[in-house]
Amino acid sequence: MNDRASRLFISILLLLAILNTSLVCTAYARGGGTLSVTVRNEWMSHLENSSVYLDGAYQGMTDRFGHLAIENFSAGHHNVTVEREGYASSSIEKDFNSTEAIEFKLKAVKPENSVTIVVLDDRASRSAILGAKVYVDDQFMGVTKGGDGSLTLQLEPGNHTIKVTKDQLHDNLSTINVVPGSTYTILMSGGGKKFNILDADLFIYSIWKEITYGLVNTLKLSIIAYALGLCIGLVMGIGRASSNSIFRGISSVYVEGIRGLPLLLQLLFVNFGFPFMISDLMGQQFNIDAFTSCIIALSVNSGAYMGEIFKAGIEAVSKGQTEAARSLGMTHAQSMRYIILPQAFKIVLPALGNEFIALIKDSSIALVLAVTELTMEAKLIGVEYYNTFTPLLAAGIIYLSITIPLGRIVQYIEKKYNVQNTRTAAKAKKKVKPLTEEFI
Repeated sequence: MNDRASRLFISILLLLAILNTSLVCTAYARGGGTLSVTVRNEWMSHLENSSVYLDGAYQGMTDRFGHLAIENFSAGHHNVTVEREGYASSSIEKDFNSTEAIEFKLKAVKPENSVTIVVLDDRASRSAILGAKVYVDDQFMGVTKGGDGSLTLQLEPGNHTIKVTKDQLHDNLSTINVVPGSTYTILMSGGGKKFNILDADLFIYSIWKEITYGLVNTLKLSIIAYALGLCIGLVMGIGRASSNSIFRGISSVYVEGIRGLPLLLQLLFVNFGFPFMISDLMGQQFNIDAFTSCIIALSVNSGAYMGEIFKAGIEAVSKGQTEAARSLGMTHAQSMRYIILPQAFKIVLPALGNEFIALIKDSSIALVLAVTELTMEAKLIGVEYYNTFTPLLAAGIIYLSITIPLGRIVQYIEKKYNVQNTRTAAKAKKKVKPLTEEFI
C-alpha cells in the first residue's frame, strides 16, 4: 500500500469522527436538540405505530423499533403523551433538556367482552409461543404475540371452538365456554410435523430480515462507536505517552479501569446505574434510551483499547525524530501533529482494523437491552418460528461475510507495511558506506 492509499484510509477514519462531532455541533448551532422517544409494552417489546404528542401537538408515530426522534426540540417544561389503540395512554410532564431520551411503558387495556388467549408449550418451562394462529369457530382471528404469547379477542359469551396451530407443533382443538373478561391458556406440544433443523425457506427469510433490519443497527452501533472510540483512544494514547504526570495518570486510570471491567457491566451501568445516579443528584427523572446506552458503552470500552494501541504506535516512533523536530524549533504539539502521529497511524492501522472487527462482534451485546441488532433479530425470528438454529446460523453467516473480508484487508495492510518497512530499512543500510582503510 503506497503513502497515498494510507493517507486516504487515515482520512476516512478521521472523517467518521469529525462527522459525528459536526452533527452534534450543528444541532446546537440551530438552537435545538433532539428528543428521543421509545415506547414498549409491559413485556418490554417495542410498540410500533404509537402516536406521540408534544404539548398536545401531533409529532408522528413510532417505527418498528418503537422509536421516534423529535428534531429541533427546545429545552423547557413540556408534556409528552403517547397513545396506541388497545393500550392506556401515558404522559410525562417535566423540565426537559434540549437533548434527552425518554421511555414509555404502555399497559394493555382489554375492551368489553374481550377474551385473552394465552398459548404456551406443554413442557415444564411453559414458554410463551409467539406466532401461533388462532381460529375461533373455523374463522381466523390472528396470531399470538407479545412477551406472553397472548391474543385478545372480542367474543360473545357461550361455547366456542378454538383451534391453535403452528408449524412444528401439534394442533390444539378445544371447546371453551367463553366468559367475557376471562383468560384461557392453551398448551401445545412438539412433534406435530416433521422437524427440520435447517429450514431452507426460513433460512432465506432470516437472511433477508436480518440484513434489512438487524444488520442496519449493527453497522450503526459499530461505526458510531468506532468513530467516538477513535477520538477517545487518540487522546488517551497521547496521554499515556505524555511526560505530563497528571495527564498520564488520568489516562492510565481510564485505560486500566475500563479494560479491567466486563463490557456487560459497563453497558448495564450506563443504561441503569448512570441514569439513577444523575436522577438522584438532580432530583428529577433522567433516562437514556437503550440504543444510546449501547453506543456510549461500546465507545468508552473501545476507546480504552485504542488508547493502548495509539500508545504503542507513538512509542514505536524513534525518539530521535522528536528531538530533531524540537531542534528545528517545533513545539511539542507541532512535532506530535506533523512528525509522530502520521507515522504512528501507519504503524497502528492493522491494530485499528482488528479493533473495528472486534467492535462489530461486541455490538451483539446490545440484545441485553432489547436493541434489535443482528443477533437480537435472529433470536426474535427463532422464537416466532419455533426454530432457533436456522436464524442463528443465518446471523453467523452474515457476521462472517463482514468480518472475514475485513480481516483479509487488515492482513493485506499489515503485510504491505511490513514489506515497506523492510525495504526502507534495507535502502537506508545500503546508503551507509563502510569505513575503508584510507579513513582509518
